[in-house]
Amino acid sequence: MGRTFADRLSDEFSDDAGVRRAIADYFAPAGSATFTGSQFEVIADTGRPNEITAADLVAVSMLSVDVPPRVSRWILGEEGHEAVAGLLSQVPVDMDIWDPEAPKLLSKGGPLWDLWDLLDAANWPTRIKGNGMGPTRLSKVLAVKRPRLVPVWDSVVGAVLGPIDGFWEDMRLALTDPSMRSRIEDLTSDAPDHVSLLRRVDAVVWSRNRSAHENAGD
Repeated sequence: MGRTFADRLSDEFSDDAGVRRAIADYFAPAGSATFTGSQFEVIADTGRPNEITAADLVAVSMLSVDVPPRVSRWILGEEGHEAVAGLLSQVPVDMDIWDPEAPKLLSKGGPLWDLWDLLDAANWPTRIKGNGMGPTRLSKVLAVKRPRLVPVWDSVVGAVLGPIDGFWEDMRLALTDPSMRSRIEDLTSDAPDHVSLLRRVDAVVWSRNRSAHENAGD
C-alpha cells in the first residue's frame, strides 16, 4: 500500500528542529531573510470577512502571485462584490477545517467550492473561463478570507503532499487526528498567534521544500 496523504504530512513534521527553524525563518520580524509571506495575515482585511477587498488582493501578492487585473476589477465591482458576499456570508469565520460542520462548506455544492468556481470564471467586463487564475491563485484568494478552512496549494505543496484534486478533503481528514494537530501546534508554536494552523502547515512545507521546487512563490 502506498503512503497516504496523512503519512506525507506527518513526514513534513518529523524533524522537530527543522520545523521550528522553518517557522522562525519564515516569520522572522525583520532582516534580509524575511519572507513577504509572513505579511499575508497582517495585510488581509479581517475587518470585512465577507468581502474580497483591495487589501486582500495585496495580501495575496505577499505570497508572490498577482490576481489578473480583469479578475480584480470584477471582484471589486458591484457584481463581484454581491456574488462573493452571498457565498462568504454562509461560511463562519471561526470554523476550522477539522470541525464536524466543515465538510458541507468545502464539498461540492458548498459555498467555498462554489466560490472557487465563481472566481475561476471571474473577469471584467464579462465572466469567462480561462481567466488566468488557476489553483494556486484561487487557493490563496480563498485562504485570505477563510485561513482556518482553506489550505494554500501551490506547486511546492503539490509536489510534496499531492495534487489539488482531493486536497481539501485529504487535509481535512488528516487534521481530524488530534495527535497530528497537537504535534503541528507544538512544533509551530512560535508562529504569530494570528496565523492559522493551515497556514503554519503551508509555511513549513513551502520553506522546507522550496529549493527543490522553485515554481511557486512564498
